[in-house]
Amino acid sequence: MGLGAFARSSDVVDRLPRPIYVLAVANFLVATGFGVMSPVLPVYARMFGVSSFLTGLVVSSLAILRLVTAPAASKILKRAHVRDMVAAGTFLIAITTFMMGIADTYGELLLWRGLSGFGSAIHSVGSMSLVFALAPVHMRGRANALAAGGWVVGGMAGPALGGLVAQISIHAPFFFYSVMLLVSGITVILMIPRTKAEEAENKEPSIPLRDLLHDRRFVTACVVSFAHSWQSFGVRVLLIPLWVTEVLGLSSTYTGWAFAISAAFQFACLSPTGWASDKLGRRLTLTLGTALTALVSAVFAVSHSFVVLVVLLCVYAVGANANSASGQALLADTVPANSGTALATFQMAGDAGLVTGPLVAGALVDVLPMSYAWGVGALMLALASGLSFRLKDA
Repeated sequence: MGLGAFARSSDVVDRLPRPIYVLAVANFLVATGFGVMSPVLPVYARMFGVSSFLTGLVVSSLAILRLVTAPAASKILKRAHVRDMVAAGTFLIAITTFMMGIADTYGELLLWRGLSGFGSAIHSVGSMSLVFALAPVHMRGRANALAAGGWVVGGMAGPALGGLVAQISIHAPFFFYSVMLLVSGITVILMIPRTKAEEAENKEPSIPLRDLLHDRRFVTACVVSFAHSWQSFGVRVLLIPLWVTEVLGLSSTYTGWAFAISAAFQFACLSPTGWASDKLGRRLTLTLGTALTALVSAVFAVSHSFVVLVVLLCVYAVGANANSASGQALLADTVPANSGTALATFQMAGDAGLVTGPLVAGALVDVLPMSYAWGVGALMLALASGLSFRLKDA
């Protein structure tokens, strides 16, 4: 049965097609393995005797290469079967991660880490196309929330498991991640039908980028993606650990607890925020989600209690869920699943925020109070909220 048939049948029974659940499981496996590997990556890079800058370059090189190679991924989407594209990206990351684990020099480590970024670009663009092609129009918010749920749960489980795996060897997390990626790719191949995005969209033509840039929905989705990635995946991940240790005077263990509790709360809110996106509309959920994350970002800088910090992170998680699920659902409402250029541009907007957010925040913290770093991201989210409010019939 093709993807389009799955989507049509789901309209009748009002439940998400099975392949979306499969994709959520595959995302869980990928995120779990990534969580196992990521804590040891900086330590592994330092073993080659390099500077802190070069260590940071290894960490960020995946996002940089994913940003650069996203256009190539969009071209692959036009020719490849979507399921095969997701699996191919997963297998490429598996191979490069294994090679990172046996690297003999810093140059080899950086090379394989960068190539992982190309695999990530292929996987990300393919995954978005797959969800867009499968999800019924009236359930796109819930479909994107479910797919994101796999990442959230995997992100919760990975770091905890990573501590155990790292006790075996500094190389073990890389091999573990490779195995998880192989299992994820095989799961996708065995349990998701093989078809092309354009077949699922009844060969609806792709939309040129120049036309998309005149579409307020597309521009809003990209701005939300940029601001959300800047603050949620960049600034928040950088500043919260510093805030806990340098301002609150607590150990890094408390940082782990804060992120774990907020991640659990975020997972619990995935279904409600997905439902709100479908039932209340993209305009309302995006406006409130971006406004909420902007407001909480401003309050982060004046909190001087660990309990208050955890509460703020949980409230932030509600807005972050709304931004993620509704932003991608808005994109799905705007472009066909085979529009590789649109999906790649959206992905690049998020990656640009992820790469530049921590750099700008780090530079600001070196010369100004931390509140300024939070404030820049809050202003971007406020801009995204204003654009979302101006949407019509979304």
